[in-house]
Parts: sequence; structure tokens; C-alpha cells
Amino acid sequence: MSRGMKKYLPFASLREQAIHLNKMMQQKKRVDKPLISEDIKREINGILISYAGEKLVIIYYDNGFIKSIETTIRKIDTYSKKLILDDFSIKFTNLLNIQKI
Repeated sequence: MSRGMKKYLPFASLREQAIHLNKMMQQKKRVDKPLISEDIKREINGILISYAGEKLVIIYYDNGFIKSIETTIRKIDTYSKKLILDDFSIKFTNLLNIQKI
């Protein structure tokens, strides 16, 4: 009885090892939060002040990763300093850039 192609998969032999290796690879991809300039802060502020329901591309920082999403903003909560989107919210301090589509 042959093992077939399984004999060439040494790292997938232990599930715990594969899970740990995947976690290590994700940790390597993490980056520090970039600093944004005053010009970009003013640009973001201007877009948020004049926002009227159009689609935006929001680039934000989330736990070591830079992510982007194309969405509309449901609510701008100035009290808790968050953008409320359909699925989640983003703190103002994690915003990196906003672009109109």
C-alpha cells in the first residue's frame, strides 16, 4: 500500500505544527503603524466634513496590517471618534487615507 503524494508533505504531517507555522508567517507580515503628515490629516478632515454619502476608499491600520475597503460611511461619530461602516467601525486614529471614487 502506497502513501501516494503524502510522503512529500513533511510540514503538513502535524496539524499543530502547521498552525504554528501559519501564525509565525502572519507575525512576519506585520508592520508598524505609519505616521501621517498634517497635509493628509487636513485632507481626511476635509473629506469627512463635506461627506454626502458617496463611495470612498478608506485605507486604515488594523492590528499590524494596513487594510483598505471600498464603502460608504453610515455615521461619523465625533463623540467616540469613529467612522461607523456597515460591518464595523474604524477609529479616527487608525485612518491613514481616504479617497473619493
